[in-house]
Amino acid sequence: MNKISTLITIAAVISVFISTGCETKSQVHDCVVTEVNEVGELNKTTARLEITGMMCEVGCVSKIKKELLEQKGVSNVTVNFEGDRDLDFATIEYDPKIETVASLTSAVNNIADGKLYGVSSVLVTNYAPSAAN
Repeated sequence: MNKISTLITIAAVISVFISTGCETKSQVHDCVVTEVNEVGELNKTTARLEITGMMCEVGCVSKIKKELLEQKGVSNVTVNFEGDRDLDFATIEYDPKIETVASLTSAVNNIADGKLYGVSSVLVTNYAPSAAN
């Protein structure tokens, strides 16, 4: 019985740390979207989201990555976080036939009812093999 109480206490402390360790109020920004086409080996589309409000590498990065990977058309997510920056980045490889920039930004903006993170800009890159190849 004592081990169960200890485990419950540890779980409660960890959940409080994760839920409050990243807590900050981010400002809602108008999201600027830029789209470019590049030559690449494969046909693929990536979106680089500039994200405000990230405070920690463990909780914030994990939550954002988890939420984005739950989107049906997302195949890969990489989050670039540094504690001393105002803006951090998530690079998402996705299928534009299934997902939109709006659905990706909403997945981040809607975490914790919009109280934590905000997407300020998105750079969409469409890769395709060169027509000369």
